[in-house]
Amino acid sequence: MSETTSPPPLTADQVAELSKLVPPLRHLGRVGLLGGSFNPPHIGHLLMAAAVYATEEIDHLWVIPTADHAFGKKLASFDDRVRMCHLAFRHLAGGAAVLDLEARLPRAPGTPSYTVDTLRALHAIRPGIRPVWIAGSDIVAELPRWKEPDEVQRLSRLVIVPRRGYPTEGLRLQVDLPLLSSTEIRTLIAEGADVSGLVDYEVLRFIAQRGLYHQ
Repeated sequence: MSETTSPPPLTADQVAELSKLVPPLRHLGRVGLLGGSFNPPHIGHLLMAAAVYATEEIDHLWVIPTADHAFGKKLASFDDRVRMCHLAFRHLAGGAAVLDLEARLPRAPGTPSYTVDTLRALHAIRPGIRPVWIAGSDIVAELPRWKEPDEVQRLSRLVIVPRRGYPTEGLRLQVDLPLLSSTEIRTLIAEGADVSGLVDYEVLRFIAQRGLYHQ
C-alpha cells in the first residue's frame, strides 16, 4: 500500500476548519492516539487505553475511529461507531476525547483512511504534538502492509500492547490483554449470545436500539 498517493497537504483554511474538531494540546503535547474500527468498541479497547495511560507519560488520549478501513473491511456506519466510542470511553472522563476527524479529512473518492495521512493532518492541525500511536500486538505482523509504515513510525512513537496469543518479546508493557476481537463479538451478537461481559452496557443498549450486528 505504500505506493498509494497521499492527499495534498492541508491548506490554511482546511487546517482552521479541522482545528475545531481537535482538542488543544495539554502540557507537553504528549497525546496517546488509539485508532481502530471500533466495530464495536469492547472491554479490550478500554483496558488497552487504561494500561497505556497508567504506564506512559501522556497528557491526553484521543480515540480516532476509522472512517473507511484500509483493508476493505465492512463496517457499521461511521456515526454509529463514533457514538459507541463516546459511550465506551466515558469511563475515562476528562482523560479521553473521541475525534470524528477521519471522516472530515480530504480524500479522493473511494480512498480509504490511512494512519499516515491522519498523522500528517494532526501534525498540521496541532504543531508541536508528540503523538504515541497505541496498537495491540496482533497488528505487528500487519504493519508492513500499512501505507508508508516507516513514515508512520517517524510521525509517531508506537506503543504496542500485548495481546494473549501473540508474541510479547521485547514489549515493555506486560499486561497481556485478553484475546478479544470485535469480529468475535459481532458473531456472538448475530448468534443471539450474551456478550454483556465483553462490551460496555451502554454500548450494548445502543447496539440493540440500532439493530446493529444482528444479521
